[in-house]
Amino acid sequence: MMTVGSMLRSARIARKLSIEDVEKATRIRKKFLTAIEADDFTSIPSPAYAKGFIRNYSDFVGLDQSRVLAFFRRQTMEAPKSTLLPKGMAEPLNASVIRLTPGRFLMLVILGFAAAFIAYFGLQVRRIQHPPVLSVESPADGIIISDRRIDVLGRTDPDATVSVNGIGILVRSDGKFFDQVSLEPGSNLITISSTSRFGKSVTETLTVTVMPQ
Repeated sequence: MMTVGSMLRSARIARKLSIEDVEKATRIRKKFLTAIEADDFTSIPSPAYAKGFIRNYSDFVGLDQSRVLAFFRRQTMEAPKSTLLPKGMAEPLNASVIRLTPGRFLMLVILGFAAAFIAYFGLQVRRIQHPPVLSVESPADGIIISDRRIDVLGRTDPDATVSVNGIGILVRSDGKFFDQVSLEPGSNLITISSTSRFGKSVTETLTVTVMPQ
Protein backbone atom coordinates (compact mmCIF):
# COMPACT_ATOMS: atom_id res chain seq x y z
CA MET A 1 0.00 0.00 0.00
CA MET A 2 1.29 3.44 -0.91
CA THR A 3 2.01 5.65 2.10
CA VAL A 4 3.54 9.07 2.72
CA GLY A 5 6.80 7.48 3.81
CA SER A 6 7.05 5.12 0.83
CA MET A 7 6.25 7.92 -1.64
CA LEU A 8 8.92 10.26 -0.25
CA ARG A 9 11.52 7.51 0.11
CA SER A 10 10.96 6.29 -3.47
CA ALA A 11 11.25 9.84 -4.82
CA ARG A 12 14.44 10.40 -2.81
CA ILE A 13 16.03 7.17 -4.03
CA ALA A 14 14.98 7.91 -7.62
CA ARG A 15 16.90 11.18 -7.40
CA LYS A 16 19.87 9.34 -5.86
CA LEU A 17 19.70 11.42 -2.69
CA SER A 18 20.66 10.35 0.81
CA ILE A 19 18.81 11.30 4.00
CA GLU A 20 21.75 13.60 4.76
CA ASP A 21 21.26 15.38 1.41
CA VAL A 22 17.61 16.04 2.26
CA GLU A 23 18.51 17.17 5.78
CA LYS A 24 21.04 19.67 4.45
CA ALA A 25 18.70 21.10 1.82
CA THR A 26 15.49 21.27 3.86
CA ARG A 27 17.01 21.95 7.31
CA ILE A 28 14.82 19.15 8.71
CA ARG A 29 16.63 16.97 11.22
CA LYS A 30 17.58 13.48 10.08
CA LYS A 31 15.63 11.74 12.84
CA PHE A 32 12.40 13.45 11.71
CA LEU A 33 13.07 12.56 8.05
CA THR A 34 13.67 8.95 9.04
CA ALA A 35 10.45 8.93 11.09
CA ILE A 36 8.46 10.32 8.15
CA GLU A 37 9.82 7.67 5.79
CA ALA A 38 8.83 5.03 8.36
CA ASP A 39 5.34 6.60 8.67
CA ASP A 40 6.07 7.11 12.38
CA PHE A 41 4.38 10.48 12.90
CA THR A 42 4.20 10.02 16.68
CA SER A 43 7.92 10.85 16.84
CA ILE A 44 7.25 14.35 15.45
CA PRO A 45 6.30 17.07 17.99
CA SER A 46 2.87 17.83 16.49
CA PRO A 47 0.73 17.32 13.34
CA ALA A 48 1.45 20.93 12.33
CA TYR A 49 5.20 20.27 12.32
CA ALA A 50 4.64 16.99 10.45
CA LYS A 51 2.68 18.78 7.71
CA GLY A 52 5.38 21.45 7.38
CA PHE A 53 8.13 18.83 7.16
CA ILE A 54 6.16 16.84 4.56
CA ARG A 55 5.57 19.97 2.42
CA ASN A 56 9.28 20.83 2.39
CA TYR A 57 10.33 17.24 1.75
CA SER A 58 7.79 16.82 -1.08
CA ASP A 59 8.87 20.05 -2.81
CA PHE A 60 12.54 19.09 -2.58
CA VAL A 61 12.08 15.65 -4.19
CA GLY A 62 9.65 16.99 -6.83
CA LEU A 63 6.36 15.56 -5.54
CA ASP A 64 2.99 17.31 -5.48
CA GLN A 65 2.75 18.40 -1.86
CA SER A 66 -1.07 18.54 -1.91
CA ARG A 67 -1.23 14.88 -3.02
CA VAL A 68 1.25 13.78 -0.38
CA LEU A 69 -0.61 15.73 2.33
CA ALA A 70 -3.86 14.05 1.25
CA PHE A 71 -2.22 10.68 1.94
CA PHE A 72 -0.99 12.03 5.31
CA ARG A 73 -4.50 13.12 6.31
CA ARG A 74 -5.92 9.74 5.34
CA GLN A 75 -3.22 7.85 7.25
CA THR A 76 -3.59 9.90 10.43
CA MET A 77 -7.40 9.78 10.39
CA GLU A 78 -7.67 6.01 9.96
CA ALA A 79 -7.70 4.32 13.37
CA PRO A 80 -7.36 0.56 13.70
CA LYS A 81 -10.53 -1.12 14.87
CA SER A 82 -10.58 -4.25 16.96
CA THR A 83 -13.51 -6.60 16.94
CA LEU A 84 -12.15 -8.73 19.76
CA LEU A 85 -13.24 -8.29 23.36
CA PRO A 86 -11.93 -9.98 26.49
CA LYS A 87 -13.85 -13.13 27.25
CA GLY A 88 -15.36 -11.68 30.41
CA MET A 89 -16.81 -8.77 28.43
CA ALA A 90 -17.99 -10.79 25.43
CA GLU A 91 -19.81 -13.45 27.40
CA PRO A 92 -22.10 -13.06 30.41
CA LEU A 93 -20.84 -14.44 33.69
CA ASN A 94 -22.52 -17.59 34.85
CA ALA A 95 -22.99 -16.59 38.45
CA SER A 96 -22.24 -13.80 40.87
CA VAL A 97 -19.69 -14.73 43.53
CA ILE A 98 -20.75 -11.92 45.90
CA ARG A 99 -24.35 -10.84 46.26
CA LEU A 100 -24.56 -7.05 45.92
CA THR A 101 -27.25 -5.64 48.18
CA PRO A 102 -28.47 -2.00 48.07
CA GLY A 103 -26.69 -1.30 51.34
CA ARG A 104 -23.39 -2.70 50.09
CA PHE A 105 -23.75 -0.80 46.83
CA LEU A 106 -24.29 2.48 48.69
CA MET A 107 -21.26 1.79 50.89
CA LEU A 108 -19.10 1.11 47.80
CA VAL A 109 -20.25 4.38 46.23
CA ILE A 110 -19.42 6.34 49.40
CA LEU A 111 -16.00 4.68 49.71
CA GLY A 112 -15.32 5.39 46.03
CA PHE A 113 -16.12 9.08 46.41
CA ALA A 114 -14.02 9.26 49.58
CA ALA A 115 -11.01 7.63 47.90
CA ALA A 116 -11.33 9.93 44.87
CA PHE A 117 -11.53 13.01 47.11
CA ILE A 118 -8.47 11.97 49.13
CA ALA A 119 -6.48 11.28 45.97
CA TYR A 120 -7.50 14.61 44.43
CA PHE A 121 -6.71 16.53 47.62
CA GLY A 122 -3.32 14.85 47.90
CA LEU A 123 -2.52 15.68 44.27
CA GLN A 124 -3.42 19.34 44.76
CA VAL A 125 -1.25 19.58 47.89
CA ARG A 126 1.66 18.04 46.01
CA ARG A 127 1.23 20.47 43.11
CA ILE A 128 1.19 23.43 45.49
CA GLN A 129 4.29 22.31 47.38
CA HIS A 130 6.41 20.96 44.54
CA PRO A 131 7.63 22.42 41.21
CA PRO A 132 6.42 20.81 37.99
CA VAL A 133 8.22 17.92 36.34
CA LEU A 134 10.70 19.05 33.67
CA SER A 135 12.27 16.46 31.38
CA VAL A 136 14.44 17.74 28.51
CA GLU A 137 14.74 15.10 25.81
CA SER A 138 16.88 17.14 23.41
CA PRO A 139 19.51 18.56 23.21
CA ALA A 140 21.96 16.76 25.45
CA ASP A 141 24.00 18.95 27.78
CA GLY A 142 27.50 19.59 26.45
CA ILE A 143 26.69 18.58 22.87
CA ILE A 144 28.95 19.88 20.08
CA ILE A 145 27.35 20.59 16.70
CA SER A 146 28.08 22.48 13.49
CA ASP A 147 24.52 23.72 12.82
CA ARG A 148 23.47 27.23 13.87
CA ARG A 149 20.03 26.02 14.99
CA ILE A 150 18.96 23.29 17.38
CA ASP A 151 15.63 21.74 18.39
CA VAL A 152 14.58 21.80 22.03
CA LEU A 153 12.13 19.04 23.00
CA GLY A 154 10.85 17.97 26.38
CA ARG A 155 7.93 17.25 28.68
CA THR A 156 6.41 18.96 31.71
CA ASP A 157 3.07 19.15 33.52
CA PRO A 158 0.23 19.93 31.06
CA ASP A 159 -0.88 23.00 33.04
CA ALA A 160 2.63 24.44 33.42
CA THR A 161 4.13 27.28 31.37
CA VAL A 162 7.52 26.84 29.69
CA SER A 163 10.08 29.39 28.51
CA VAL A 164 13.29 28.86 26.54
CA ASN A 165 15.88 31.59 27.09
CA GLY A 166 13.15 33.76 28.58
CA ILE A 167 10.68 33.36 25.70
CA GLY A 168 7.42 31.53 26.39
CA ILE A 169 6.57 28.57 24.17
CA LEU A 170 3.50 26.39 23.66
CA VAL A 171 2.91 23.37 25.91
CA ARG A 172 0.69 20.68 24.38
CA SER A 173 -2.19 19.06 26.25
CA ASP A 174 0.00 16.00 26.93
CA GLY A 175 2.77 18.16 28.45
CA LYS A 176 5.16 17.98 25.49
CA PHE A 177 6.86 21.13 24.22
CA PHE A 178 9.03 22.01 21.23
CA ASP A 179 11.11 25.01 20.17
CA GLN A 180 13.97 25.80 17.81
CA VAL A 181 16.82 27.98 19.09
CA SER A 182 19.31 29.99 17.03
CA LEU A 183 22.93 29.64 18.11
CA GLU A 184 26.17 31.58 17.76
CA PRO A 185 29.60 30.09 17.08
CA GLY A 186 31.23 28.94 20.28
CA SER A 187 29.57 28.11 23.58
CA ASN A 188 25.82 28.76 23.97
CA LEU A 189 23.62 28.48 27.06
CA ILE A 190 20.04 27.30 26.68
CA THR A 191 17.91 27.93 29.77
CA ILE A 192 14.61 26.04 29.98
CA SER A 193 12.16 26.93 32.76
CA SER A 194 8.82 25.39 33.71
CA THR A 195 6.44 27.16 36.12
CA SER A 196 3.35 25.61 37.67
CA ARG A 197 0.09 27.50 37.99
CA PHE A 198 0.92 27.81 41.69
CA GLY A 199 4.15 29.69 40.93
CA LYS A 200 6.63 26.90 41.61
CA SER A 201 9.46 26.78 39.06
CA VAL A 202 12.20 24.44 37.91
CA THR A 203 15.01 25.35 35.53
CA GLU A 204 17.56 23.45 33.47
CA THR A 205 20.53 25.10 31.76
CA LEU A 206 22.27 23.30 28.92
CA THR A 207 25.52 24.09 27.17
CA VAL A 208 25.67 23.70 23.38
CA THR A 209 28.88 24.39 21.47
CA VAL A 210 28.82 25.37 17.79
CA MET A 211 31.99 24.56 15.91
CA PRO A 212 32.99 27.27 13.42
CA GLN A 213 32.56 26.22 9.82
